[in-house]
Amino acid sequence: MDRFDVIVLGGGLLGSSVAMHLAQRGVKSIAVLDVDLGGRYSSSELNAGGVRATWRSEMNVALSLASIEFYESVRDEVGFDQKGYLWLYDDERWSAACDAIKWQNQHGLGVRALTPDQVQQHCPLLDQLDGVAGATFSPRDGLLNPNLVKELYRARARAAAGGGVRFENYSYVVAVDPEPDKVTVRALKFQEFSPAGDQAIKAILCDAMPPDEAAAVKLTADMVVNCTGAWARRTAPLYGHVVPVRPVRRQIAIAHARDVDLRPYGMFVDTSGVYFHRESTHILAGFADPDEPDEYRFKYDGERWFEETIWPALASRISRCGQMKHRSGWSGLYEYTPDLCGVLGFAPGHDRVVEAFAFTGRGAMQSWAAGRAAAELVTARRYETIDCTPLRPTRFADGELVQESLSI
Repeated sequence: MDRFDVIVLGGGLLGSSVAMHLAQRGVKSIAVLDVDLGGRYSSSELNAGGVRATWRSEMNVALSLASIEFYESVRDEVGFDQKGYLWLYDDERWSAACDAIKWQNQHGLGVRALTPDQVQQHCPLLDQLDGVAGATFSPRDGLLNPNLVKELYRARARAAAGGGVRFENYSYVVAVDPEPDKVTVRALKFQEFSPAGDQAIKAILCDAMPPDEAAAVKLTADMVVNCTGAWARRTAPLYGHVVPVRPVRRQIAIAHARDVDLRPYGMFVDTSGVYFHRESTHILAGFADPDEPDEYRFKYDGERWFEETIWPALASRISRCGQMKHRSGWSGLYEYTPDLCGVLGFAPGHDRVVEAFAFTGRGAMQSWAAGRAAAELVTARRYETIDCTPLRPTRFADGELVQESLSI
């Protein structure tokens, strides 16, 4: 039976960040367990890569801004393209957006309000602004490559811990047993190139069905950090915590429109809720369907979904998108909590289990700071930099939700 100082459940952006910060704080023995370390079905890989500090709660601004400051320092290593967010508002929402600007700029975000004429000056491609009352532009925000961020975290974790950090792939956790002096984790370990292969990963993630040939593995640690994201509602009950996390599919389309080059710009958020940005010379666009059921599924609805949801929104803003062609797309999972904000803190009733999950839609933009905060809890048992107490797991039962109104 292997013994570690810390076991991290989940090796996506947040889990890899936690491992890095633990190693940099001197933790010598770390295991990171994941079914899908390569990220074929990981929310860390299947997102739009947006990074913004433009929020309306202290908590989300603090975590995002600290992470952005790190990304600025490793800009070339993670492909951080800091060209801002342009957020379009209709009459109903414009007043609240204007009211928020002063508060946001007290945090150094430099947000500017733009009239429709100024929007067109900023991006002449946006030549159809019917229904747009105004827009905000936040220059510190931008886009990055989530895979490069994740790999940077892992590389720095390995460098800081020497040989003391192990990233264990194809590991399906089936039990987490906290005890007074340790935590025992039981997992099923399978092989990528077994007859099950990729289908085994998908079966586990969607249906909790590991392959028959999986081997039982037992590990122990002083502490466990749960970073299983959309799968937290499966893993947290293993140590007795039923969490209000809902897995919800989010779809993204890739399309091409002749003479539409969005490379000079960052992220756009339309009044319809459709968000889009450049993807090389193509356009990446996504939308959160409010009628999407709570399910573990990855089927992309393809050209039909693009034509019904994405194309009308973009064609109504950019006339050149009238002839836009669908190229491809994918879907991934967001994890929703009642206030759409992350969970970070000690699991209720346990002092050896830290929870760090449900950073839905903001894993890329908050992973560096949230990982640092989780590592602080593990090693110092308190927050030393950003006080993340508002994200405590018990806030839902306490009725003290994070007040955030600027989610996509």
